[in-house]
Amino acid sequence: MRRTSIILSILLFVASAAAQRELPIAQIQGEGNISPFVGQHVKVTGIVTARIRTGFFVQTPDDKIDQNKNTSEGIFVFTRTEPPSDAAVGNLVSVTGSIEEFRRDNEPFVLTITEISMRQERDDVRVISRNNALPAAIAITASDFMSNSVDNLEKYEGMRVRFDEMTVCSPTRGRLDGRTQIAVSDGAFYAVIKPVPRPFREPGRDIREIADKAEKERFQKDHPKAEIFDSNPETVRVDTDEQMLRPAEEAAGRPSGTGSNTLFGTPLNVAAGMDVGNLVGVLHYSFGKYTLLTDPEETISVSRQTRPNPLPVPTERQLIVVGMNLENFFDDEDDPSINEPILTSEAFARRLRKMSLAIVGFMHAPDVIGVVEVENLAALKRLAARLNADSVVAGRPDPKYEAFLIEGNDGRGIDNGFLVKTTRLRVVETAQFGKKDKFRNPNTKQDNFLNDRPPLLIRASLNDTKTSQPFEITVVVNHMKSYLGYNDPKQQDNVRLKKKLQAEFLARLVQARQSSDPKERIIVLGDFNSYQFADGIMDMMGTIIGKPAGRDVVMMASEDLVNPDLINLVDVIAAPQLYSYIFDGNAQVLDHILISETLRKHTSGFGYARINADYPDILRNDGNRMERFSDHDPAVAYFTMDDLTSLPK
Repeated sequence: MRRTSIILSILLFVASAAAQRELPIAQIQGEGNISPFVGQHVKVTGIVTARIRTGFFVQTPDDKIDQNKNTSEGIFVFTRTEPPSDAAVGNLVSVTGSIEEFRRDNEPFVLTITEISMRQERDDVRVISRNNALPAAIAITASDFMSNSVDNLEKYEGMRVRFDEMTVCSPTRGRLDGRTQIAVSDGAFYAVIKPVPRPFREPGRDIREIADKAEKERFQKDHPKAEIFDSNPETVRVDTDEQMLRPAEEAAGRPSGTGSNTLFGTPLNVAAGMDVGNLVGVLHYSFGKYTLLTDPEETISVSRQTRPNPLPVPTERQLIVVGMNLENFFDDEDDPSINEPILTSEAFARRLRKMSLAIVGFMHAPDVIGVVEVENLAALKRLAARLNADSVVAGRPDPKYEAFLIEGNDGRGIDNGFLVKTTRLRVVETAQFGKKDKFRNPNTKQDNFLNDRPPLLIRASLNDTKTSQPFEITVVVNHMKSYLGYNDPKQQDNVRLKKKLQAEFLARLVQARQSSDPKERIIVLGDFNSYQFADGIMDMMGTIIGKPAGRDVVMMASEDLVNPDLINLVDVIAAPQLYSYIFDGNAQVLDHILISETLRKHTSGFGYARINADYPDILRNDGNRMERFSDHDPAVAYFTMDDLTSLPK
């Protein structure tokens, strides 16, 4: 019996060896996105160029490359757990495993990663030689992005590359502790190669959602005037903290991936607008973008520090109205009605301090602040008290801010509210709309609340000493459904319908007030979770202002419900300023201020306070700096009681 087992093992080994093919890495990668050898068990030889938490990269030695510039000489080897010690950087190794094209289940529209997966017991790594020089890094230039295709860097996937000069377009992010509000940097930011301009979210449907040729043709046939957003393939994700330690004796006492890159702390933390150079590492693909995993032995150069530009000081006849997302503004007390994070007293005090620096000092104590993502009225009152106290300490007049908030339906307990400077304005009315409205969830067939954070309105009056007539404004603060699940096949029907119906609800609310009082000065602001243009699926902002895109442009069109149309103030500012939020490297507008035609002649300025979106997450930890108390930039509008003619039609 034992003899039979030995013979059988020998036969299985011979069969396995016969099925296994030894192939050059470039041949496995091929000239397309998908390897022609998917599913096959192979053996490759290459130099280990980098290690990460779930695998390592190997690349063909420089003297063995195939000279075909359209095929990558590097590949990722997936080990699931920490790679074996034989896969040390600089080792020339042979690797056996199966060719796979990997994509995360929750990222259905991203490209796949060609990788060698070591899942079987027979798969292994064997050292051929040690301490080899790494393959030379290929210089990436602006010409590599000329194809403007989402796979323009596919030919370098898994290879060592070099970016000599880049500009940061999205700051370093991090992981935030809910209780302490302390951020730990993840070392990753987005950048574009110089002189490529900053990437913005543009109109139309993301090309990654309709990458299939037949699906794209069908979409364009059904919606002939629809635009296609190219997904800004010029954007590169740079990760300075993903790689594991080099040999232990080199890294004693040094956290994983810190290398020598330092700014605002370690690993590399940068703000948008900064220039970075000497970026060398392995080109991977993650989070839907080509990602440079920087070599911890290289020092990245950083220049052009950025700080917020001051806002204009208002005149006596001007009012400042602000829309501000406070991002999870929870306090240090337990609210038994919700399951919220309870901040430490130190953490909440730091958040109050940062917001006070921004509101009192930087934004000159605005007259009306519409806020979203606030836990409850008590928390907002504590912010108002802090603003008032800090104003007095700074030698400024006490603004006597009062807080207004009405609870909504949000599952996390965040609500809309107002801070009103009562030394200038008298609040005439507050009202909430649509709290009880429901709609039929197309997935569950159940009736759900339409407005998680129902629109909240205040009507306020300011005495005009010049005319002896009160100058009255109506402000409506909103926080619409987010994009979460917008393109998830399991959630999208419900998410899209809810966003469309929310836009139509608000449009009808505005129209009802305009019809009731054509002279009412209406300001509609907040986090609309929508761009200022149609995205190919719907046109939320067009619906709200009264200029909805038609069925030839979007999949889910709405009727024109508003007349006269509202004015979106974002349409009157310069193109480089068209953002309040940054997502996956794309600058985009989510926070808007809309005005009725009756306010056109009273509008004297609009813009965004650049104090959050462009700055790294670790600045949340600094209570002496206002930057990064939220992930959204406040939208700031200046109005005057006098008549102007400067706002264009």
